[in-house]
Amino acid sequence: MRARKTLAIICYTVSAAACLAAGAVSLMAMREKISCAYGFWLFVPIWIGAFWFLTFFNALSREKRGKKVKYIVKKSVTKTLSALVNVLSILLLCFWVYLYIFKVMPAADKNSDPLKNTAASISITEII
Repeated sequence: MRARKTLAIICYTVSAAACLAAGAVSLMAMREKISCAYGFWLFVPIWIGAFWFLTFFNALSREKRGKKVKYIVKKSVTKTLSALVNVLSILLLCFWVYLYIFKVMPAADKNSDPLKNTAASISITEII
């Protein structure tokens, strides 16, 4: 029982650290220290790892015996810690949506010329 509680705490610590690392990668991408594409490709596996370890924490912190659930880590602590990491994860996802809408999409619009790479412009110039 004690080993299970210790393992649950370790899993939560790793999950929280992964969320903080994902936040750091997101911040570096926003400040353009790394590209948004590279930041996103770093963010996704870190974010998945955080979710995975939070799932382990939730599984280890309670034990089912038939219909009864026995909490190895206090119920209020389990729910609070789980909610904190879940909210942080959702905020990080919303942050990437923000980055995509306000940083990536406008940059793509500035770099593309609508008449340069379209099939319609090529066919019109060939006809004339």
